[in-house]
Amino acid sequence: MKDLRFDQLKERLLSLEHGYEQKIAELSLLKELGQSLKTRNLTHWGELFGDQLDIIKRHTGIYSISLMLIDEDQRQLYVVSASNMGGSTHCTAIKLKPGEGIAGRVFETARTIYIPDVTSEPSFCNRGTCQVGALACVPIVTEGRCSGVLNFRDDQIDAFSPEDLRLFELIADQLSITVSLVRTYQEMLTLEKKRSNLSRYFSRGLAEHLLADERMSSLGGDLKPVTVVFCDINGFTPMVEKYPVDEVVAVLNRYFETVTPAIFARGGMLDKYLGDGVMAVFGIPDSRPEDALNAVRCACAIQNGIGELSKALCADGLWSITVGIGIASGMALAGNIGTPEQMNFTVIGEPVNLAQRLETICAPGETVICEKTRALLGDGLVEFDLDALGEVHVKGLQRAIQPWRANCCKKAILDCNLL
Repeated sequence: MKDLRFDQLKERLLSLEHGYEQKIAELSLLKELGQSLKTRNLTHWGELFGDQLDIIKRHTGIYSISLMLIDEDQRQLYVVSASNMGGSTHCTAIKLKPGEGIAGRVFETARTIYIPDVTSEPSFCNRGTCQVGALACVPIVTEGRCSGVLNFRDDQIDAFSPEDLRLFELIADQLSITVSLVRTYQEMLTLEKKRSNLSRYFSRGLAEHLLADERMSSLGGDLKPVTVVFCDINGFTPMVEKYPVDEVVAVLNRYFETVTPAIFARGGMLDKYLGDGVMAVFGIPDSRPEDALNAVRCACAIQNGIGELSKALCADGLWSITVGIGIASGMALAGNIGTPEQMNFTVIGEPVNLAQRLETICAPGETVICEKTRALLGDGLVEFDLDALGEVHVKGLQRAIQPWRANCCKKAILDCNLL
């Protein structure tokens, strides 16, 4: 009787010891998974997932493990990493729709599925991957939503116990932290790319406001009423031939530093730098009644600023510059062109071409506007002295145009200096 009680006690102690050792092994595995986040940059997330699957395989001895994540755009599960007897690999060849196959069903239901013998599962065999063994698919849940599936494969039938399945779910919970961090990091990179892209065209405050505007981050465009400003240094080519390159670059940079703030101060979009030319657009992302007025005010600010800049350049032993500015209003196509990975926001249409042509007929220090821009000035006409230039033919247009020379009156210049 005593021997029986001793044997029972011994068995109980051995069971407790085994359970204790199992818990220690689980904690060791989870700890190593957590530490792996410190050794890999989130930029190389494929390698990070590969490292973590190798850790799991080393601790569990399981034949094959793979991680599938959902591509939200394509609505497909794809393998981001796999670890088998040959080591870890980065693979995206296998793709499943939610509900398709075993992993697809796990993703759709967010519930673990265990198949003791995969030869009994038609959906598995029909994909041409049927081999003898067991398969366990565990959902990876982040922020209450299934974001992927962790697959455990063994070449032995009924290889996984209930304790194994519980461990797999613990591992999936740990990997969900990695998935969440990677997704957050990718979202931050995307946001920063959008912010950087918008900051090329708009003032910092407006760029931040436009970050949530999907129109500014997708390909395509819309017809919009805009006013285009084209500014160019008079006689720039002879300057390049006459002066040292480093001095030319220094003058250009100070010129851009003068022009760009004047554009942003009136709510304009900096479309692009074209050598010594600057193209700005008013009416993007949304048109306003005062777009034309702000464009001409912007030109006044630029002309006044260039005058002050020339004095400073001469004082620094360089040379003075003047600019010609052409302004035209009309309908234009505005939007992103390029590819989803590399896109540029721009404006295409008649007012763009006309503004550039008007600049070519400017005398040094002049601003010339088209008839439509003049008509849109409204009550703002009193801010400027406008001189009709008569009918003018410009390259690229069959019809004659009637441009106006815009001279800023003293009040307009003072207003511009306050920007």
